[in-house]
Amino acid sequence: MSCVLRASGEDFEVDDFLKGSPLKALVVVHRGDARVPGSTSTDSSHERSGMNISVSTREFSDLSGQIEDAIQFLSENSPELRRLRDFSSVEEIQLDFPIEDRDVVFQRDTFPNKLLVLMGELGVGLTVSRYPTSESSPDSR
Repeated sequence: MSCVLRASGEDFEVDDFLKGSPLKALVVVHRGDARVPGSTSTDSSHERSGMNISVSTREFSDLSGQIEDAIQFLSENSPELRRLRDFSSVEEIQLDFPIEDRDVVFQRDTFPNKLLVLMGELGVGLTVSRYPTSESSPDSR
């Protein structure tokens, strides 16, 4: 899985939002649910309700493809994303781009104005999650 849209809030009624929504959640969590199924520890329960929605299925190494998909997703779903932004108790919406942690001295990744403008209009923040490449993982040594 690559780029996802995450929406959350302490009292976010995820199920109510998703009723009739064309957006399909990959993951739905409810405040108070155990982070690990079967766990009874209150330390490991979700503090917020939320959901993840797939925006792109491109590889972590294909940031430009993830960006293209994100622009298309935001453009095609802008009315529903405005409804999400304005939905009662939604506190945060983030677009999370997972990218490959390249073996370089300096890593820089840029995001085009078109994407940033769409995100700003919809009240969507930006997250970049960096992951090691499979070649640099301890299992591959």
